Amino acid sequence: MNTQIIRPPAFQRPSGELYLSGSDQLNLADGVKTLVEINTVPLDSIDGIEDKALHRIKPGVAGRYSVVGQVQFTNVVSNKSYLAEIKHNGIVVGRKNVHSSNTDDISATVIIPSIHTNEILYFELMATSNAGVDTVDIKTLNTRLEVQRVR
Repeated sequence: MNTQIIRPPAFQRPSGELYLSGSDQLNLADGVKTLVEINTVPLDSIDGIEDKALHRIKPGVAGRYSVVGQVQFTNVVSNKSYLAEIKHNGIVVGRKNVHSSNTDDISATVIIPSIHTNEILYFELMATSNAGVDTVDIKTLNTRLEVQRVR
C-alpha cells in the first residue's frame, strides 16, 4: 500500500503574496470595513496570481488553499479594538479581532488552514478600526496577504 501524499505538479500549485509598501494606508474611517490596498508583489513570486490593481489574489486553479492575512495598525488608541478579515469572493471567511492595551502598534493575523476555491474566485484583506477616531493607519511593515495551494 502506497501511503505517500499525491500532490499536483508545481505548475498546478500556485502561490501568491501581496504586501503593503511605499507608504502607510492612512486614516481608516472608524467602524468601516476597509479594503487593505496591498500593492506589491515580492521579488521571488513567480506564479503571477496577484492582482495589484484590485488589491487581491486570484489563484486561477481550483483546489484547497491555505490563506494568511496580517494587518499592522499604527497610531492606535489605547483600550480599543481592531479587526482583520479575509474575504473569499466578497464573503468573510476568517477574522481576527485584537484589543489594544496601550498606544503601541498592534497586529491582527488571520489564518485559514484550508479552504476550497475555484479558478475564478479571489481573496481580499480587510481592516476595521473601532477606535472612535479616524486617525488610525495601516502600517506598511507586516501588512500582507499570502495564498498557497495545499491540495
